[in-house]
Amino acid sequence: MKTFDVIMVNMSSYAEWQRGTSNRNYHVLRELAHDSRVGKILAVDYPPLTIKRGIRNYMENIFPTLSGGSVLTFGAADKLTKLGDKLFVYTNSAFFLSPDRFIKRLKAMAHICGLSDYLLWSFFPPVMEYTQTLGQKLTVFDAVDNWIEHPSYVKFKERLKRNYQYVKQHSDVIFTVAQDLMRLFDNQPNVYWIPNGVELSHYQSKHILINRDIANIPKPIVGYIGVIQERVDTELIVQLASKNPTKSFVLVGPVWREEDKKTLARASNIFLLGYKSYDEAPAYIQQFDVAMIPHRRSTFIESTNPMKMYEYLACGKPVVATRESGAALFNEFVYLADDAEDFNRKLYHALQEDSPEKQKARRAAVEEHSWQNVVKQMLDIIEKKMGY
Repeated sequence: MKTFDVIMVNMSSYAEWQRGTSNRNYHVLRELAHDSRVGKILAVDYPPLTIKRGIRNYMENIFPTLSGGSVLTFGAADKLTKLGDKLFVYTNSAFFLSPDRFIKRLKAMAHICGLSDYLLWSFFPPVMEYTQTLGQKLTVFDAVDNWIEHPSYVKFKERLKRNYQYVKQHSDVIFTVAQDLMRLFDNQPNVYWIPNGVELSHYQSKHILINRDIANIPKPIVGYIGVIQERVDTELIVQLASKNPTKSFVLVGPVWREEDKKTLARASNIFLLGYKSYDEAPAYIQQFDVAMIPHRRSTFIESTNPMKMYEYLACGKPVVATRESGAALFNEFVYLADDAEDFNRKLYHALQEDSPEKQKARRAAVEEHSWQNVVKQMLDIIEKKMGY
């Protein structure tokens, strides 16, 4: 069987994944590493866009050694680590200073790793306009949300617009996580909507609670898992908690903004449990009676496809979500709410109407969305493009 190598520019660092962070990028990379069609992989940590992120990158990714890795090269601003015969990780802290030099270094790292006939697979929009000289056989871009509308990238908006235009003009294959994102690339024939997935065995196995923080919270539990940031409607959560004093609203994940912490503190039946790793996540979701996705309606949210939705359903949980939050793919199994009053009404119905039969149906609904199936679809498309 003919194989191809991959340079993958990531939206996270490999060290973050080792510490328990999970996203689409992580799961795609992990599946590629186990697929016989893929040879060597050079995984590139999130290239820093600012000096602040560059310093953080150095302290978290260059200075420490990855678990299970052996360092092949170590420079003033970059490092190459080998994690096995197939997987290499490259970290560079100076992308913000000279993107062109970053590309030259990346090309040199590919040579050191012995990559040939490699394709570029990028999850990171700001790198794209510099990739013409990388030497890839094929260019694949995986669009995870619309970064132009992301609150964290406001000051990079024009740069992102330019890079998305480059992606549209120069990519051979474009994957989008949401159907709405296809319009960003004018619905070209090389644009494919491939939603997120779930690791079924991870979420459908029974997990034992190690930490008792959720075990002692009164039932029923209305739960949310994930980072509590701008997209999460904390005012909505407080309204729901106030209208349902006998229910516990449990948020599993870090709260980024101080203003959100103050907002959530207004209701005594809201419980903030903080960050939990990917390995811990199923044990917490399995304690929920109802799972929720209370996201603010916005242009950005329309470009998303929450992984937590798949994870909730894989655990058999009833889900209530804001309409246009990326949950419409499963509208037969998810209660979609138009406003706070409707969300509250749907929470009531989700609790009252739950049953073992419905739990079984929810689990079955996501079976075809395993990460293995997701990546198989992607690789089938890529192989056709490469003429294999």
